[in-house]
Amino acid sequence: MRVILEVVLPFFAVIGCGWAAFRLRAVDGTTVKGLNAFVYWFALPCLLVLKVGAAPLERLLDPGFLIVYFGPAMIIYFAMLDYGRLVKREDTASAALRALGATFPNSGYMGIPLLIAAFGPEAALASILALLLDQFVTIPLTVALVEAGSGRGGFLATLGRTVRGVFGNPLVLAVLGGAVLALGGWSLPGPLRAIAELLGAAASPCALFALGTSLAAVPVEGSLGEVVLVTLVRLLGHPLLVWLAASFVHPVPPEVLRAALVTAALPTAATVFVMAQRAQRFAASSTVVLVTHAGSISTLSVLLVWLS
Repeated sequence: MRVILEVVLPFFAVIGCGWAAFRLRAVDGTTVKGLNAFVYWFALPCLLVLKVGAAPLERLLDPGFLIVYFGPAMIIYFAMLDYGRLVKREDTASAALRALGATFPNSGYMGIPLLIAAFGPEAALASILALLLDQFVTIPLTVALVEAGSGRGGFLATLGRTVRGVFGNPLVLAVLGGAVLALGGWSLPGPLRAIAELLGAAASPCALFALGTSLAAVPVEGSLGEVVLVTLVRLLGHPLLVWLAASFVHPVPPEVLRAALVTAALPTAATVFVMAQRAQRFAASSTVVLVTHAGSISTLSVLLVWLS
């Protein structure tokens, strides 16, 4: 009960405040855009540089996390891709976006703040690594499949352009910068560290509030069956496979498993909706984002109580 009252309730309450503020028109679209820009370009990158830069090397280069978290994610991704192409007889672009919806967690705006609140700063590394893996593997793969499947370019050419674009992502650059500091045994100079700590302290509350405002603006559409399928795979299927991988394939320390399970149980990131809207495919993506976030209130609560 303590974890629900002290972690889950405040966490989702801040998201709810953002949702209510947008619905009640206390903030408008311009405000939301500015808040998201602050989180994306300043607050979260500073937090990531500090956390990754202070991380032990063995945590940054942990193959166990790669096996127990990302292995199941890729199994789900290609299973959903084949389901769309072979069972539903869809084009590759639609199938790839559904696969992304089932495997791409909201690790930046939700996973990092939640793990810090529940288990402390070190636990956030799991969501940071998940974010990096998704940015370098899952997102480029999906963009390449969508572009090729839509007839807008070859797979390899599109993949190359997408990977180059990843290096313009401030979150990716922040993780890489922090990794350089950790590997070199360096730290930020005093004034820079003070600035980063001040901005990084705003990352969690601002990210959660911004997430709530973004969810309030997302439309509801798409078939119920499709939403249910992707939601079950996202909130239950991925954490279940992570637990099985850690139990029978590659055992990992309890703290690694705990963080991997929570990251695997995160709802679908709003990035999926943005990509689906741009490609004019996977109409259910907006509802999937909303439903997974609503459903995660229950699933994450149960998971955190069990883990604690």
